[in-house]
Amino acid sequence: MKNELSVTSIKKKIAFIVEHSSIKGYYPLERAATLAKLLNDEESVYVFLKQDGHEAIEIFTDLQLSPILFDHYSELKTQIRSLEPDLIVQDGKDTLVEQMEQLRPFCKTIVHFDDFGDGAELADCNIIALFEEVRENTAQNILSGSFAFAVKDSLKAIAKERVSNELSNPPHIVVAYEDGDENNLTYRTLRHLTQLQIPLKITVAIDREYRHSVEDLQMMVLSRRNTKIFKDDQALEKLLHEADIVICNANYTPYKVATVGIPCITAAQNERELNNAFPREHNGFIHLGLGRKMKQSNIQNAVMELLLHEARRERAVRKQFELEISDNNEVIKSLLLDFAYERHNMVSL
Repeated sequence: MKNELSVTSIKKKIAFIVEHSSIKGYYPLERAATLAKLLNDEESVYVFLKQDGHEAIEIFTDLQLSPILFDHYSELKTQIRSLEPDLIVQDGKDTLVEQMEQLRPFCKTIVHFDDFGDGAELADCNIIALFEEVRENTAQNILSGSFAFAVKDSLKAIAKERVSNELSNPPHIVVAYEDGDENNLTYRTLRHLTQLQIPLKITVAIDREYRHSVEDLQMMVLSRRNTKIFKDDQALEKLLHEADIVICNANYTPYKVATVGIPCITAAQNERELNNAFPREHNGFIHLGLGRKMKQSNIQNAVMELLLHEARRERAVRKQFELEISDNNEVIKSLLLDFAYERHNMVSL
């Protein structure tokens, strides 16, 4: 009995604070849930989730996690002060200095993910998956790299199930602009693809965050054979099994594609995505720049390049797999445990 008590007593208290951001989409919540589940096997994990509807809650409950809901940082401060966690992990919305000042006195170590707000300056470490090209004035507390993308088990399963990257007949292109698609690149891309006079199967992924009417898409779909709309909360994920090429935004979605290993064309939904350095040629992607300025000839040429050249497709997939994104979870877990147990040294990192 004494041994059991001593084992329990050395567990670290890790608090995840998560808030949905319309700019970043639901992925940061998925990352927090994945990491919380992973750490919960060894440590005492608490998830504080800002109220944002049942979709956000389900991301955690689906993994048998019970988030503690809050409305304001003032009430969160009371709960954190009572808990006194060894580590706070913040993910989702960019933070403000005032928010972090309320929490800083009650926790030894604070780690943020992809925080581009002023509050990030008060974190011990800000882990960035949406990194830009290296700048001389990068803050000292930043760690960036493709390792910062936590991978859901369902993506790993899809990666194992895909046995070949040979083209289907006809080739299957999946169009998936996640995280809101503010400039309706879905419509723009589909319109350009329908002008290609070759046999193609095209599926347009429409998820819960798509902000536009689907009627115009439906009219276009009717005019072309083997073209359809697929509506689902996890639309892209359910299509990755069969996609030959994915056309998507330049936020977190390219990481999902690279985990599975599929030739991919990316277009930025906004200036913020335009700066993301991951979905570029050196990692196996064809990047078209800002989507709202995308020319028909550019996207058609990119599609034809991948369709006509097997070596180009193979190179794209090889570069994606060389990133070993499927192994990221253990890397991030080890890093967070180092922070929780105060084994970290930002200078050496």
